[in-house]
Amino acid sequence: MPSESELEALRKEVREITNEIIRLIGLRLSLAKRINEVKRFMGLPIIDYKVERDLKSSVIDSCKKYNVDERFGLRLLNLLIDEAVRAQKISIDEGKKAISVIDMFVLAKRMEREGSKVIHLEVGEPDFGPPKRVKRATYDAISKGYTHYTEPSGILNLREDIANSVSERYGIDVSPEQVAITSGGRFSVYASILSILSPGDEAIVIQPAWPAYVDCIEAMRGRTISIKTNLEEGWRPDIESISNLINNSTKMIIINYPNNPTGKVLEKRGMKALVDLAMERNVTILSDEVYSNYSFKPFNSILEFHDCKSICVSSFSKSYGMTGFRIGYAVSDVETIRKISRIQALAFTSVPEFIQYAAIEALKCKDDVKRYANIIRERIDMVCKTLKKMNLSYYEPDGAFYVFPQISKDRSFDAGKFALDLLKEKKVCVAPGITFGDYPNFIRISACQSENLLLEGLRRMCEVLR
Repeated sequence: MPSESELEALRKEVREITNEIIRLIGLRLSLAKRINEVKRFMGLPIIDYKVERDLKSSVIDSCKKYNVDERFGLRLLNLLIDEAVRAQKISIDEGKKAISVIDMFVLAKRMEREGSKVIHLEVGEPDFGPPKRVKRATYDAISKGYTHYTEPSGILNLREDIANSVSERYGIDVSPEQVAITSGGRFSVYASILSILSPGDEAIVIQPAWPAYVDCIEAMRGRTISIKTNLEEGWRPDIESISNLINNSTKMIIINYPNNPTGKVLEKRGMKALVDLAMERNVTILSDEVYSNYSFKPFNSILEFHDCKSICVSSFSKSYGMTGFRIGYAVSDVETIRKISRIQALAFTSVPEFIQYAAIEALKCKDDVKRYANIIRERIDMVCKTLKKMNLSYYEPDGAFYVFPQISKDRSFDAGKFALDLLKEKKVCVAPGITFGDYPNFIRISACQSENLLLEGLRRMCEVLR
């Protein structure tokens, strides 16, 4: 018969093993720091996916040998790798910090409070605002007393209208139970990632990319695996490279088309190749389609690929100029939507009721959406023509709000410093490319201001570049 003394002996052994694990983790981190010093001396990058792939194969063999669940072993390894990378980045970044879009925006706003007039080319916030009927609907909803809690997934009328809208647009059959109303597109992304990833799981992000994807993954101690695309190849992702990085820890691939910041739209053949890969390897695709109404060429939603495990997220911010309303939505299978709704309930309870009624009215404003898209397209065309005169390289956008020019061919060029100098000297605010991945010699220009302001901002930028 088991006894108290046997139980205590087992507990003691567990404590000793746990302490030994911590000691070994400390030793591993010390070795990682030493590896970092050698890499820096040799001019090598922090992350080497080939080395990691070999290490993962070794861990899988060890899991089999010691009867440890392979998925658990790989998640544990990813946490160790993530901690080692974090420590290496801290040692590299001591005394310096990459300038983000938010940093630039905050600095610009501070300058405005001090009396400066800043031309904002850094944020993707349309200057045209919501349609008039959306404003009236907001007032009316408040007047009618629509100011209460709603179910976390959103009011049924709005979910029905969104389900009908996407079903009609993409020739599919979506039910209201497959729709969750979220507090903006950003929270829709966060809740979607949280619904799929556990600590140590991996998500593949195709860069350049909106930085919130990486921020959300890291907030839940997941691991970001970055796939870099480049201007010379038209920002087209390499499917084979993605395939080589998928393993049993990979739970999600995050895509965003039309893309922020490049304006790239992936052609149907490329989308199908990505979907086929995800289905073959049992990976969920998170598709951020917030700019889908600003696509200037044929656009294929992830929702058109019925058999693929996917989450489509979108927002009312861009299409309807409703950035401050903070309302977005997710479309997926019923169980995933339930998870997203539970996460929403924990964080916000629900989107304010009157804002949901305003969104119902927004869905009727199709003419306004087309007009807004035409305005942005004309502005982007004008920005591209001006950048061409400045002899800057860029991909002519297929959609979205932005142009992502290469300011210098030299990768040592510091676009963060350039952006700060441009703001301080010329009162023009742009987003440094490093915000969106390993693009230190690029900047993002947002076409959300009037043509006059855009032209003036580009003229001042040209003066700094001379």
